[in-house]
Amino acid sequence: MGGSGDAAGGGALPTRKWVKATGNLASVVANGSDLSMLSFVPGSSRLIAGVGHAGLWASDDAGITWTALGTGAGSDSINNVPTTVVYDPDDANIFWEAGIYGNGVYKTTDGGASFTQLGDLQASDLVSIDFTDPKRRSLLAGPHEQANKLWLSTDSGASWTDIGGNLPKNTSFSTLPLVLDSRTFLVGSCGNSPGACGVFRSSDGGASWTVASNVGTMARPLVAQDGTIYWTRYQGGMLVSNNQGKSWSLASDVPAELFYSTSPIELPDGRVLTLGKAYPIVSSDRGMSWRPVAGPLPFQGQNCGTYGIVYSLELQALFINHNDCSGKLSTDAVWTISFDYTKE
Repeated sequence: MGGSGDAAGGGALPTRKWVKATGNLASVVANGSDLSMLSFVPGSSRLIAGVGHAGLWASDDAGITWTALGTGAGSDSINNVPTTVVYDPDDANIFWEAGIYGNGVYKTTDGGASFTQLGDLQASDLVSIDFTDPKRRSLLAGPHEQANKLWLSTDSGASWTDIGGNLPKNTSFSTLPLVLDSRTFLVGSCGNSPGACGVFRSSDGGASWTVASNVGTMARPLVAQDGTIYWTRYQGGMLVSNNQGKSWSLASDVPAELFYSTSPIELPDGRVLTLGKAYPIVSSDRGMSWRPVAGPLPFQGQNCGTYGIVYSLELQALFINHNDCSGKLSTDAVWTISFDYTKE
């Protein structure tokens, strides 16, 4: 596995300490549950946190102070447990939110001042959008812990059709969609269910599907700048595809514990960073080998531990969210550590 126990060049493991960055979040959120996800707005230092049944919150000072999003006139209220925020690559003020245990998908066009609920979906783990279409008409939403169920919209989310019955029968949860274009879809499938795990691919807009891999996935996949797709394996390791998901290879058996609220990260130099059990880990060879960076995690990478990781180029820092599964937002929910990708 090359370097899973040593830092760069075979040196000692990194020892820098993480510091708390929850700031006033726990004191200003009313009636919220666990912090379920973090996200950085591209091209800015704005950090967004998703709090269960309390919506999205933003910090512009690295987690010291937080303010509620969605407070603009006429905004719909985000009443789910946020799992994913997806930004429009042409305008980061436009983004979509998906969440579970409540309404499914929301959209903002004003940087989060106000949100519109898209249709009447419930409990969506992940939403994916066709960014090859300037009008963003095709969306897929994966329902939480349901098999052979998958929601497609071809009118930018105004209405949805369940196309999950077209997926291969007797499969596991169809929670993790990826739209490559209006005709090419991927679905990652696995979970605590009796169905078969795998990655399924459609080239006809979801009318029919083929089994591209029989290895199950977790979390939102990363589509890198060179087109390589990285998808965390359900029980650790990383799946990699270089041909738009037609075939997949298991890059390594590195213990990468990722969940629905996070994703592998592409650094500006093309390396991939992800969350290991004890450290953030990076790969410079498309996942074939990994090494730890930053410092040891204050909580092990797992559910009810370190639940997600994000990177800010503007702040040159990594942030993690700690979900202790208490049902309450804790004062140690967010942590940060400096990270200069050019030196580590």
